[in-house]
Amino acid sequence: MAGQLKLNRGECQSRRFPPLAVDSQRVSVRYSVDDYVVDPAKAAGHLVGAFIPLSDRHHYRFDLQGTFGSGRHEFCGLADGFFIMFSETAYHAPQSRFISSPESLQIFIASQGDGEFVPAGGKPLSFEAPSAALVIEPADAPPSEVTFAGQARYIHMVVHRKALQALYAGGEQELPAALQTLLTGETQRMVARALPMGTATLRCVDDVHGCLLEGRRRRLWLHSKAIEIICQALEALDHSEGFQSVEVTRLTANGVMKAQRLLADNFVTPPSLEDLATEVGLSRSALCTGFRQILGQSVFDHIHDLRMQRALALLNQRGDSITQIAYAVGYNRASSFSVAVHRHFGATPSELRRRGTASAN
Repeated sequence: MAGQLKLNRGECQSRRFPPLAVDSQRVSVRYSVDDYVVDPAKAAGHLVGAFIPLSDRHHYRFDLQGTFGSGRHEFCGLADGFFIMFSETAYHAPQSRFISSPESLQIFIASQGDGEFVPAGGKPLSFEAPSAALVIEPADAPPSEVTFAGQARYIHMVVHRKALQALYAGGEQELPAALQTLLTGETQRMVARALPMGTATLRCVDDVHGCLLEGRRRRLWLHSKAIEIICQALEALDHSEGFQSVEVTRLTANGVMKAQRLLADNFVTPPSLEDLATEVGLSRSALCTGFRQILGQSVFDHIHDLRMQRALALLNQRGDSITQIAYAVGYNRASSFSVAVHRHFGATPSELRRRGTASAN
């Protein structure tokens, strides 16, 4: 049947979460980006927490809290039929719903948490992190079931066939066969495929969740990152076997991500490499190698970046002296702090503080 692919990596022989009742919540992904405009005044009546408009009316961040759990979501409508949403949510119990995204490519990437995707009449596809999945849905496919559970951290992208045509105009022949079939409108059955989680894909996830830009810069950056994720996913789909050499193990990826979270909370007085490795269930060498593979930097450099990010925020607040800030981010001497800041930013702490004041004015 045209457009059909087999499931391999990530395929489950049986469901791990209960099937949905027929009357369960249904979500249909719409084509027009204007369908996702949210009125902040109305949102305040439905959301517990903040609703924050970002670069424009198609780009916003919001907090949710309820009996299901709590979390933060960001949605960015890049164009008609081209959306990216990423979320960090703690679910008290598995949350499931029907989802339909006609004539589109969907990409799910989970760097934390659990869940599964169950096409109508198909085999379950695991979302147990770290994992990536690609779904190609024809126009008349029945809704699929999606479940997320645990401390979930994921990206969900939707690219309608018209948006994909715009991205690949003149180069459609470079797409995998299943997507060429989607572009011609001839896909007859849903494609659901687990993808290898290469290091480049894992870095994309980390980049998106860790982006510090705001406003139009944030939107432009997310647009470029979304295209990068598409390219990585399609390369993995087209050459899955070739990705095995750069694929990190699930154990290593989970360990590195756990270490990253621990360091985010303890970068002022970080644990030793040996203690950190023991805490996340890896050897010291596996932790160091995994950091370089997934994050592209050493554990030490990652700690340094966390300190510099916090230092910059404190310098812009102007509430503490430079010496106090040095101590607050883990330096015992203001002179060492000043040298580190100058090497990282190309300016002294005092110069950065003056720039921050000038920008605020």
